[in-house]
Amino acid sequence: MSEISIASRAGLLTHNLNNLLNGVADIGTASKLGIITSSLQEFLNGRANMSMASKLGLLTSDLQLLLNKVGKQGAIGLVIGILINQNSKKV
Repeated sequence: MSEISIASRAGLLTHNLNNLLNGVADIGTASKLGIITSSLQEFLNGRANMSMASKLGLLTSDLQLLLNKVGKQGAIGLVIGILINQNSKKV
């Protein structure tokens, strides 16, 4: 799968996807998630917050345990998974 097709499936521009893959939150990705950019960046930096916990249907403490296990790359993967799932429900 190419970056363009992944970005398309996630409802992002390739620029937004590249930022996300580099662990950088931007307004385009955060708005697709329905959260503020600082909450997304906090999550990508390994700190759970209520915004992302609610997106995953988890308690913040449970999400923090998950983040501790999966690290930054896992957090990025979770965000991409959420976006692809959200975008597939719109089609």
